[in-house]
Amino acid sequence: MNNRQTLVLLGALTIVALLLAGCGKSSSDTSTSSSTSGSTQATSTASTAPSTTASTPTSSTSSSSTVTVAPATATALLVAGTTGGVTATLHAGTHTPTVGHAWPLHLTVTRGSAPTRASVAYEYLFGGQVVAHRSHYTFTGHFSDVFQWPSSAVGYPLTFRAVIVSDSATVNLDYPVQVKQ
Repeated sequence: MNNRQTLVLLGALTIVALLLAGCGKSSSDTSTSSSTSGSTQATSTASTAPSTTASTPTSSTSSSSTVTVAPATATALLVAGTTGGVTATLHAGTHTPTVGHAWPLHLTVTRGSAPTRASVAYEYLFGGQVVAHRSHYTFTGHFSDVFQWPSSAVGYPLTFRAVIVSDSATVNLDYPVQVKQ
C-alpha cells in the first residue's frame, strides 16, 4: 500500500468516525433523507476575492447543472456559488474548528433576490475524494446547523461540502477544515 492509499484509508476511517460521532444537529425542524443526482461539474477558485462564483451551462444530456466552489484562501469564511439563477452561500466561523466546541454554519439560498426552496446534503472529502455522506435537510432561504467535531478528525486536511439543490440547479460549496485539539 503506497502513501496515497494509506492517506485515503485513514481519511475514510476518520470520516466514518465523524459519522458515528453524529457531527451536526440541524436547527431546522424539517428534514428528509434522499440522495442527490450527479451532473456536469466545474470548479472555480479566485485568487483575490474572499468568495468565489462559477457557473456551468446546462448539460445537453441533463436538465440540471452543477457548480463546485471552493474558498479563494484558507482564511475566507464565506463561500458562494451561482448556477441556473440560484445563488448559495455558506458561512462558517473558522477553518480550524476545535474538538468538542460548537462549529456553526449558515446557508442562504436565493433565486434572484428572493429566498427559494432548497435542500442541503453534507459530504466529507479527503484528498479531493468524497469519503462520506451525511444528513439531508430541506429549507426555504436560510438554514443553520451546529457541529461538534470529534477528536478522531484532528490533524487531517478535510473538506466539508454542502451540496445545495434547488429546482434543477446544484451548487457544491467546499469549505476546507483542519480540526485542532
